[in-house]
Amino acid sequence: MNEDMHKQMVFEANRKSVGIAYLLWLFLGAFGVHRFYAGSTKTGIAQLLLAISIVGWLVLIPWLLADLVLIPGLIRDRNMETISLLTHGDPAGPAPPQPKAQAKLDPKREAMLEDLRATGYRKERRDSSHLYR
Repeated sequence: MNEDMHKQMVFEANRKSVGIAYLLWLFLGAFGVHRFYAGSTKTGIAQLLLAISIVGWLVLIPWLLADLVLIPGLIRDRNMETISLLTHGDPAGPAPPQPKAQAKLDPKREAMLEDLRATGYRKERRDSSHLYR
């Protein structure tokens, strides 16, 4: 079995279904189970805590209605995260390139920087007449 076939099998085993998410929303949505399934653990916990209180239901009912529209996007994001994990090995994607080490400054530039440090980075006005000689 080649590497691509193995990745495809792993993805199929970990793939999330929009239909399952809607069923979870229908039967256990008040407890945020569909959010846990989609990988949104923090918002799942928030919905679970809101379901405990009477006042929380005032916030939870509109949130659950909004989830009817949001579920496909949540599942798509979760599946894309799985693909990214399989492809790159890191859900955040490849690591950004490290900055290159600063090249050693030439002696003329080093002398100029040392002069600026000695004067406290104050510039003096120069007469421009010496430029036209």
